[in-house]
Amino acid sequence: MIWAPAEHFGTPARLDHVREVTRLQIVVRARQGDADAFEALVHEHTPSVYRLASAIVGEGAARDVVQDVFLSAWRELPRLRDPEAFVPWLHRIAVNRCRSLLRGHRSVPEIQVGPAVAEAVADPRDFRVAAEARATIGLAFGRLSADQRAVLALHYAAGLPLSTVAGTLGVPTGTAKSRLHAAFEAMRRELGDQNDA
Repeated sequence: MIWAPAEHFGTPARLDHVREVTRLQIVVRARQGDADAFEALVHEHTPSVYRLASAIVGEGAARDVVQDVFLSAWRELPRLRDPEAFVPWLHRIAVNRCRSLLRGHRSVPEIQVGPAVAEAVADPRDFRVAAEARATIGLAFGRLSADQRAVLALHYAAGLPLSTVAGTLGVPTGTAKSRLHAAFEAMRRELGDQNDA
């Protein structure tokens, strides 16, 4: 190894490049059957897959989904053509697993909408109102189709831009945008139906 001064590697852009190359190398090694490399991928990506799954199917089923996602990923990883596409590919597996799970259940799973609403209030009366709002939103979200939940969860729970959501779902960006709009409209209808009840 050739010695280089620390400042050569110390620039933020250089460190980001090194991290990205390392991540890519880990994916390549995992594709070749390296179990330790795959374990590193599991460790790094479990939180994001769990957040995505719990946003779509609820926390109760999310752990099983995560386990299924990584089992499928291990089996299918050698077929991944572009190692740089690992994260969208992994998220697509998660979305598909969630869709399958939702299609197999007749009842609506309880969905927990993030704690931000509850944390934003200090007054106990406001907390009660916020908790009721969370429950109402959770029920409405639970009545959406798997595809509607997926596009909302990818964009808002996972924080992905529409172009990445589109890549994850395997559709053009315009289609992802229209699906997001349709999901919002469905959510509004569901919330309206609940308020009328």
